Amino acid sequence: MTRTLLFALSAALASWAPVPAAAADWHTKSSPHFDILHESVWSPASISLEMERMYSSMRLNLSMFAPWMVREKTKIYIYSSQQSYLNGEFKPPRWSKGLAYVARKTIVVYDTGDMQKLKAVIAHELTHLYFESFFAEKLKYPPQWLNEGLAVYMEESVFPQGGPWGRALAYFPAERRFRFDDFFHVKLDDLQPDSRIADWYLQSYGVVLYLYRPHSRVQFKAFCESVRSGKEVSAALWDNYRVREGGDFGRKWSAWLQDYSKPGADGLPMGTPSASFNFKPVQLSSFTFTPFGSK
Repeated sequence: MTRTLLFALSAALASWAPVPAAAADWHTKSSPHFDILHESVWSPASISLEMERMYSSMRLNLSMFAPWMVREKTKIYIYSSQQSYLNGEFKPPRWSKGLAYVARKTIVVYDTGDMQKLKAVIAHELTHLYFESFFAEKLKYPPQWLNEGLAVYMEESVFPQGGPWGRALAYFPAERRFRFDDFFHVKLDDLQPDSRIADWYLQSYGVVLYLYRPHSRVQFKAFCESVRSGKEVSAALWDNYRVREGGDFGRKWSAWLQDYSKPGADGLPMGTPSASFNFKPVQLSSFTFTPFGSK
């Protein structure tokens, strides 16, 4: 009798135990530079062609950091939905929209049904993959502002007429910006509330845009090599841009941003084709943003 009760109790407890998430049934498409694994029976429309178009742009900007991207394929896992992604075998945090695994040359995302947004997330995560592999060669990790700023920079490149970050930057008010005496040392995990995190992402993007676009790729690469070698950002800025961290950098960046925000012949800011925006950091999904206004 006792054995029977124990057996019944054990069976009941087993039935209540959580069932591990089963691996997805992946369907594979291959292109010259990617193996694309999609959970849905039908892949997102023209995904192979879209990825190769994106690759052409990213190669110009990032192959100097990851020459392996020319000869080795990257795996892209695309879950069919956010719920499937969160419950899947990669166990992402709930706020995540994508993951990058440098050692495995793999990124993981989910399909929202919007190809433009999917491409933006993929571009963001691929940038992390390529750029972090550059630092991993020296067993280092890039500064957060540099890593995220470059990822947003490449995310913007998927929007032919300019994306939401570029539009937001043109109207970034001075009172929302971080002082450059502090900015390069800020830790993302220490920031609250969500709006302040959004400001940090936007300023990180703006700093990378300033360091990269008006100057040569060679100069930006040299700066990143200096940081990777262990130099402080202040020393790397001086060695490669002849600018001092803090007030000196802040004045020059603010002057550049003022020119970036000036209206062009069409009456819109020179750095952006539109004055309206509703932007979110690609990894974070629960933010509410306050528009900076319009001119």
